[in-house]
Amino acid sequence: MMGKLYDFRIDEEVPLYEVKTEVTEMICQKEQCAVQGDVERLLMWNAQNHTQLMQDQNAQENGLKTGSRILLV
Repeated sequence: MMGKLYDFRIDEEVPLYEVKTEVTEMICQKEQCAVQGDVERLLMWNAQNHTQLMQDQNAQENGLKTGSRILLV
């Protein structure tokens, strides 16, 4: 909804649900906005192959590599 791009370096061994929480907090701090709704309901998608990422798995298990693009919706 914000229509912005952000670059992040993430630990490939951390489950994506933890990454999602940290990324959401960082974006909201930068944009000076509050998270509206439940962060748990946000989904993560691989922008290249249009597949939903499994949030209980880490980046490596989801097939993400350096430069992968993720959508947070």
